[in-house]
Amino acid sequence: MSQSPSHPLDEHLAGLLSRLDGGHVETRSLQALIQYVSACTRDGVIAAPLADAPVADIDALRGSPVVGGEGEYKPLVVGGSHAWLYRYWLYEERLAGCIRARMDSVPANADDAPADLQQRAVELARRNRFLIIAGGPGTGKTTTVTRILAHLLEGGADPARILLAAPTGKAVMRMQESIRETRQRLALPDAIANCIPDQASTLHRMLGYIPNRNGFRHHAANPLPADVVIVDEASMIDISLMTHLFEATPPEAKLILLGDKDQLASVETGSIFRDLCNGEALSGQMLALQTSYRFAVGDGVGQLAQAIREADEGRLLEVLDSPAYGDVTLDDAEAGLDAGWLQHSWRDYVAAVRAGDKEAVFRAFNALRILTPLRKGRLGVETLNAWVDGVMQRRLPAHDAAQKPWYVGRPVMVTQNDYRQNLFNGDIGIALPDANAGLRVWFPAGEAGQYRAVAPVRLPAHETAWAMTIHKSQGSEFSQVLLILPEVEDSPLLGRELLYTAVTRAKQGLHILASRTTLRRALRQATPPASQLQERLLREAIPYSSPAALSASAPSRD
Repeated sequence: MSQSPSHPLDEHLAGLLSRLDGGHVETRSLQALIQYVSACTRDGVIAAPLADAPVADIDALRGSPVVGGEGEYKPLVVGGSHAWLYRYWLYEERLAGCIRARMDSVPANADDAPADLQQRAVELARRNRFLIIAGGPGTGKTTTVTRILAHLLEGGADPARILLAAPTGKAVMRMQESIRETRQRLALPDAIANCIPDQASTLHRMLGYIPNRNGFRHHAANPLPADVVIVDEASMIDISLMTHLFEATPPEAKLILLGDKDQLASVETGSIFRDLCNGEALSGQMLALQTSYRFAVGDGVGQLAQAIREADEGRLLEVLDSPAYGDVTLDDAEAGLDAGWLQHSWRDYVAAVRAGDKEAVFRAFNALRILTPLRKGRLGVETLNAWVDGVMQRRLPAHDAAQKPWYVGRPVMVTQNDYRQNLFNGDIGIALPDANAGLRVWFPAGEAGQYRAVAPVRLPAHETAWAMTIHKSQGSEFSQVLLILPEVEDSPLLGRELLYTAVTRAKQGLHILASRTTLRRALRQATPPASQLQERLLREAIPYSSPAALSASAPSRD
C-alpha cells in the first residue's frame, strides 16, 4: 500500500500520544504505528492494514494506555488485521449498525426475480428500506429511480415526504435535470408524472448543517421528515457524512443510494460506496446496472471505460491505436497542446459569447473541458488556466483592463459553498454583460434555459475554469474532453479510478495527452478497500462507549 510522505500532522499526533503512553511500551514502535495509521487516514483509508505497518511486534504495543481493542475508548484501535484512529473506528461501527438495522428484507426467490433490471429494482425498493443502485454513465440509474418513484407514488406515497439529494451543488443540478428529462421521456400517467419530485438539495442542506456547532439539525433524535430519501453520486460521500445521513434517515423510511463504484471516491476519508458494493454482505440490497445506453458498440469512449474497469491493458491500448475508434485519440507528445488547437476547439464558444446567447454560451462551453489530476505544476490546473486565459482573451471581446481579472467570456468555478446566494462548490458561471448592470457572472437557474446573475464582487471563493481537476469533474459530462496525464512517479493520485472517472466524463470524444507508460501505471494502481464495512456487516455489533461529543463529530466539507 502506498503511503504519503511523513507529514507534520502525523508526527505531531505520534508525539502527543507517545507522551500520554508514559513509557508503557517501546516509544519508537508506538510512534511508527501511530504515524502509519494517521498517514493512511489522510490517504482516505479508514482501516489501516497491519500487514503493511512498519512495526514488527504489534502485540507488544497492546499494553499501552493509548492502544485499545475494538469497542474500547482509546485513541488508537487495533483489532484483527487492521488498526483505526478511534473516531473512524466509531464511524465505521455506527454506520454498520445503521445498515444492519435496515437489512430486514425478505429476499425474492431467484425464479421470481424479474429479468428486467429496472423492474427488479422496483421490486427491491418495495421490499427493502435500503437499496443501492450502482452503474456507470448511461446505464439507466436515473430512469430506474424514476420508475421506482412512480411505483411508490402509485402505492400512495406522499410526494412531500420524498427527499432528493446529492453531495455537491453541481451534482444536485444534474440530478434535477436528469429526473425532469426522464419524467418527460417515460410514458407515465400525468397524475403520476406530475407528482414525481424534481427538486433536490445538497446533503448538508438537507441534513441542516449548523456551521457554528459543526453539527446537523437532523440526526437520530430529530430525523428527516421523509418516507423516502434518494441520494445521487453516492461515491462522493465520505465516512462521516454517510454515517450522519444514515442516522438522520427515519428507521421506517426507504434510503436509496445511486452511484458508480468504479469512479473516484470522496476527497475526504473513505471510499464507502465502493466498499459497500464490493462484497456479499449487501447482495440482497444491491442492483448493479451493466449495460450502457450512452455508448454504442463502436464508441471508443465506452470501449475504453470497459477496458479500464476490467484492468485490461491490452484492450485499452488496442482501442486507442485502432482507427475504428476515431472518437478516442492518444498523443504522447506535448506538442498536442497548443494555442491553435484551443482556438479551433472553442471557436463555437467564442462565437456564442460574441452573440450574447446565454444558452448557446453554456452549451458551447460544455462541449470541451480540459482535465488534469494536478492543481500545481507545469501541467496542473493553475498553470493551464493561466495559459488558456492568455490564449482565449485574445479571441474574446475586448475588455476593460481595469476590471482584471474579469473579462467577457471568463468561466469560473465556485470553490466554497454560499447558502445565502444558493451557490455551491463546483458550480460553473460565465461572465457576460448585463444590459442594465454591467458585467455579471451568470449561473444556470435550475430550469432549462433559465439563468441568474451575480455581481463578481459577491461571488464566494472561485477560480477560472477552462481546466479543472479530475476530482472536481465528478458529476459532470462534456461532449469532448482533453485529458492531460503528466509523468508523476509513484503518485497515489494516478490510479485506475482516476483514469476511469476522467474517461467517462466524455460523451462523444476524448483526446489524451499521456505516455503509454503513464497509462499502464494508472491502470495497474487500484484503490484498496478503505474500510472493514463488509466484514463488520457479517458479524455481530461490538458494544462501545463514547462521549456524546464524539458521537456528534463534525461532518466533512462538501
